[in-house]
Amino acid sequence: MRRSFAALTVGALSLIVLTASYLLFTYTSEHMGGNQGYRVYALFHNALGVYDKTRVLSAGLRVGQVEERVLDQDSGKAKVFVRIDPVIRLYENAAIGKKSASLLGEYYLDIDPGTPFMMKDGQKVEVPRLKDGDQIKHVTEPAEVGEIMDSVNVILPVLKAILEDLKGLTAGPIKDIANNTNQMIERNSVIVERLLGRMDEIAATVEGVTKSEADDVKVALRNVREITEGLKGLVGTTQGQVSGAGEDLRSSLQKLQHSIDSLDKSLNHVEKMTGKMAEGEGTVGHLINDDTVARNLDNITDDVGSLVRGVTRMQTIVGLRTEYNSLAGTLKNYFSVTLMPRPDKFYLIEIVDDPRGYRTKQSVQGLDSRTGAYSVSTITTTEQLRLTFQFGKRIGPFAGRFGIKESTGGVGADLYLFDDRLLLSADIFDMRSNQYPRFTARASLAVYKRYVYFVGGVDDVFNYVRTQGTAGGFFDYFVGMQLVFNDEDLKSLLLFGGGSAASSASK
Repeated sequence: MRRSFAALTVGALSLIVLTASYLLFTYTSEHMGGNQGYRVYALFHNALGVYDKTRVLSAGLRVGQVEERVLDQDSGKAKVFVRIDPVIRLYENAAIGKKSASLLGEYYLDIDPGTPFMMKDGQKVEVPRLKDGDQIKHVTEPAEVGEIMDSVNVILPVLKAILEDLKGLTAGPIKDIANNTNQMIERNSVIVERLLGRMDEIAATVEGVTKSEADDVKVALRNVREITEGLKGLVGTTQGQVSGAGEDLRSSLQKLQHSIDSLDKSLNHVEKMTGKMAEGEGTVGHLINDDTVARNLDNITDDVGSLVRGVTRMQTIVGLRTEYNSLAGTLKNYFSVTLMPRPDKFYLIEIVDDPRGYRTKQSVQGLDSRTGAYSVSTITTTEQLRLTFQFGKRIGPFAGRFGIKESTGGVGADLYLFDDRLLLSADIFDMRSNQYPRFTARASLAVYKRYVYFVGGVDDVFNYVRTQGTAGGFFDYFVGMQLVFNDEDLKSLLLFGGGSAASSASK
């Protein structure tokens, strides 16, 4: 009778779980899109370094991620679709750009959301918001190394021509202007001296004529003489200053000519070197002109880039879970590490502290003279930790796992619902030490973001032996809590803890 009740209970529970899973999956398939924000796209000349799930930041904060990359047939550009958080508002004057996240070739997309208003013809005009499926028209992309080298090759000949023109100018017109200025100053100084001499003669004649006539005239003539002497001294001083300025100008021009000659020699050396490189001479020329070396270098950089991108994209998710078994009245503890090199691929590692311990089954066969052949099976339980190591593959909301489950072979399946906030899991393992394989079903519901989960389910459903209060019981119900955080959360905790420690030390 107890066995019939157990089968009926298991069947009803499985039917309820399957019905709830189907309804939840149908509901989320119809409504999940609206909870993930809206999608916009932008056209890039080069989408190298941008991949699915690439971060999209605004002012240093994550506002979305890259969802899809396709080639636009009309423009020939890369069409990158971005999923934006629904609380973030983008306007038609928004701008998106590709930024380098490290020296290893990893990029992220940076978005300027734009402004709801803009000034046009001196008036404030409202800017429409972007809707699902709209295009971000303003795109900025960093210059590639090849483009920089092409620009340098164009600029160098122009710069050389400008320097040659400057050299000819300093050797010709500027030098002639300086010489003409010096000659003009010399001629004018002679003319001024002659003029002053004639004024002296006129003053002497006037003095002789008026000597006996009036003392006032003498005084005036003396004053005129003093004025003329001062003017003569002024002209002499000015001539010396102008001559000194001419010498300084000639010295500066000579230094400039010497610098131009040195620069011209350097440019000739650079031209010879680039010519040899273009002809394939030397190590650098061989590297530039040999297609084989370039192809090998491309293959090496692609392999290194793939390796580095795989390492930098890997996420490490750490989980701590405690479950209380209601019938056995004991706690079961888990410590798990999930390595995710890609969003659809993961490796699950668990260390399990199970109060049941590790059970092994041993059969002994013998021959008795009275009863004949006999067989005795012994199940031994040892207190030791169990280990889980499984490979997992996720396709949409479903994920499958296989490998070692609690130190025995096993397989499992997961169903992610409500944007990964609800997880339904089932595992089958331990097919040796029990009458039937051990089947466990579990539901995990996020109660605080995606860090804290409430856990509930059933364990060892097929081996139904209701033995309350003993750790060795089989079928059991359990409830518990789980704490989950990834490597980015761990970095935040370390920064917070370091800041708190520094603050305490400073007090």
